[in-house]
Amino acid sequence: MKLGYVRVSESETHHDTQLAALQDAGAVRIWQDRGVSGSAVLKPAYREMLDYAQPGDEIVVWRLDRLARSLGTLMFELDDLAKRSLGLHALAEGIVSPAGDGGAFFGAVSAFRRFERDALQERAEADRYAADRRSHSEV
Repeated sequence: MKLGYVRVSESETHHDTQLAALQDAGAVRIWQDRGVSGSAVLKPAYREMLDYAQPGDEIVVWRLDRLARSLGTLMFELDDLAKRSLGLHALAEGIVSPAGDGGAFFGAVSAFRRFERDALQERAEADRYAADRRSHSEV
């Protein structure tokens, strides 16, 4: 069974894109964490979904950053999914890891590297934007 997970942080107001993508991908039930940062350790709806999931189910997310904001945390989550015999489908990255496919992690390493690079780039852009706003407000 395909189970969907949506996470939106406090700064994000729209989750419609994620919901539509998960529904289009065939998720039969979708859990949502709203106002929860990607770096948060506790994601109540995510944990509820994992408790509901059965071995062989597939977790569908819009993007990998819905699960985690760092590569280390993402790898922890992926390891947990594998231990539970759950698959993962990350739509934006095109990753489909069937349940029980231990080799899928290594096949997706390039996507993880891209994830980390993109996350670092986004953070750098946010830092530059914040610095620019501070410098303009001091004038």
